[in-house]
Amino acid sequence: MRAAVLAIALLSPESLWAAGFELSDQSVLAAGAGGTGVARQGDSGAAWYNPAALADGRGLRAGVALFLAVPRLSASPATAGFTPSGQSTSNELGVATPFSAHLGWSRDRYALGLYAGTSHGSSVVWPVGWWGRFDAQSSSVRVIRAAPSFAVRLGPVRLGVGVHIDYAVLELERTLDFVDAEGSSHLRLSGMSAGGDASIYWQAMADLAFGLTYKSRTVMNLSGEATFKVPDSFSSRAPDQTITSNLILPDRLALGTAWSRGLLTLFADATLTLWSVRDVVRIDFSSPANKPLIEPQRWSESFSLRVGLEESVHPRVTLRGGIYYDQQAAPAETLAPSSPDMARFGLTVGGSLQLQRSLAVDLSYSLAILLPRDSSSPDAIPASFSGQIHMIGIAFRAAQASPTSPNVVTR
Repeated sequence: MRAAVLAIALLSPESLWAAGFELSDQSVLAAGAGGTGVARQGDSGAAWYNPAALADGRGLRAGVALFLAVPRLSASPATAGFTPSGQSTSNELGVATPFSAHLGWSRDRYALGLYAGTSHGSSVVWPVGWWGRFDAQSSSVRVIRAAPSFAVRLGPVRLGVGVHIDYAVLELERTLDFVDAEGSSHLRLSGMSAGGDASIYWQAMADLAFGLTYKSRTVMNLSGEATFKVPDSFSSRAPDQTITSNLILPDRLALGTAWSRGLLTLFADATLTLWSVRDVVRIDFSSPANKPLIEPQRWSESFSLRVGLEESVHPRVTLRGGIYYDQQAAPAETLAPSSPDMARFGLTVGGSLQLQRSLAVDLSYSLAILLPRDSSSPDAIPASFSGQIHMIGIAFRAAQASPTSPNVVTR
């Protein structure tokens, strides 16, 4: 019985790590232009998007950004038997606050960069007592990344290399069904590891640039605790104990281009994320009486397409806009309420105001429409999911050169 209780508590843990939790918006400039940043230069956010672009000889630049994310998810059971009204249930309204900070310094042909921020994150909290509480009451994943880099310029080509260090925290809360009573379980795991990065920036013509970046996978060993609140008659069979697992953040390849004409610049990015690294998930228990729990993932690669534009409409004002599409990676058979993975179609707007010659403030807003999906998971209640995410960004940038000046050809 003890093993059965733990299996109920931890069934389908893979849904906590559902695909689509990478935070693509790491610069408010890029966020306002559809999230395009691989071929953008002159922005300290290149420390994330393309560190090679920092090697432009333009001195010191820095930026800090804060995003306010308001997700609204909806879950509808396939049959009305799970809820009295048969109607959909929405998650508890909340605000997530991912952040990013960038630093770049370039002199002559060389550059150093540093990114620190929330590289991945996802969180959902469902109402107390909702029909899917035995699948998930709440779940969250948060990854903080630090990524130093070095770049060199060789004529029109700039090359960059770097490392990234990730620290992840994952949590999952569920309600346990004991037929005539209910309990709860709380899992918390954390871990740290590192990976490598490489980037290329090519100023092909005075008005045309290309960028290519690669971020390697991060393989993290996780450890933590599983705690239980159960009826007294089950207390000896469901003790609190330590658990271990792993988390793999996938390899990521991105290609971008930027084309300028006068004060107008068009950007386009295409990204391939190798989510197939997550094929199974395994959780080991500290008690020898409990066998490891192994669950299939069967994720596949996903891609995203982003297009944006920006135009300087005044010496102190720049406006931006864009659209994007992010493909889901998790199959329908692993879709669950703990973190339903859906494809996203987004619209973005933004702008910058030059406060002083070396100081600017940036604003962005994006609306992501989560395209409806049906779950066919054998380990969760069959349901349909949909939703939307509102994202507001604000940033301050400082630089020795004008932060809002257009791309500069430096050969």
